[in-house]
Amino acid sequence: MFRRLSMCVPFATTARFYTPSEELKKLYASDFERAQFPANIVPSDSVTFAKFLYKAVEPKGSFDTILKDFQTIAAAIPKLPVFWQRTVVVSEVKEFKSLSAPTTFTLEWMQSNGMLDLLPDVAEVYETYVNAKMKRVTAKIYVAPGKEQDRALVDKAKRVAEQVVKDNKQFAGYTLVPKVMVDRSIVEGFAVDVQGTYVNEAVGRTKETQASGEADYTNIPPPRLSKTTWEDNIETEVLRKYLDSLSLYDAEELKNGV
Repeated sequence: MFRRLSMCVPFATTARFYTPSEELKKLYASDFERAQFPANIVPSDSVTFAKFLYKAVEPKGSFDTILKDFQTIAAAIPKLPVFWQRTVVVSEVKEFKSLSAPTTFTLEWMQSNGMLDLLPDVAEVYETYVNAKMKRVTAKIYVAPGKEQDRALVDKAKRVAEQVVKDNKQFAGYTLVPKVMVDRSIVEGFAVDVQGTYVNEAVGRTKETQASGEADYTNIPPPRLSKTTWEDNIETEVLRKYLDSLSLYDAEELKNGV
């Protein structure tokens, strides 16, 4: 796990004109990692960034602002170059202009350490903290491509997720937060994942492997033996008789076993 620097100097190398607020610089220089958090997660670089974001918005309780920022980033990434984490300047990305100050600070911080590829993990850890704080439980609903807006299907999946939450005592008093996601292995139906409790009502791509699945490899027919034509001389006659005897032995073994 990388060690934080005591000053915000690295930001100057990534975004020349980026100037963080004094409040964020003060939090950055503090021991915010050692503060209390609503969930215990094994320390890592991703956890450090998520902790910073959490503590940055904790005084005002604006946790959802950061969650919306992550959604904005996720929507913008497909428009960016393939290796955008190492090639673009975060402060110059048009789609990132609307991000909150703590998120912008964290992106600059991550990029200065070459760690923007950890962004999905940071988002997941941060969401875990917020869910624990707000007593929310996320239900991941997996559907086939093009079915994200199928209201009937999504509503059915939500009811399944609600039942899972209802049946689990540890989620008593928690609010369900559904998150619809695409799974390209699904043809129809859906699957629901509620904090590790998995309900699968999806139909996968079974037709592609059905033909090979019907083959019975335990019942293999015996090979057809063809008689070899030999030249008419003493050497080949001796060899032919020897090989014929081996052939008879193999046939007997095939019939009666070893």
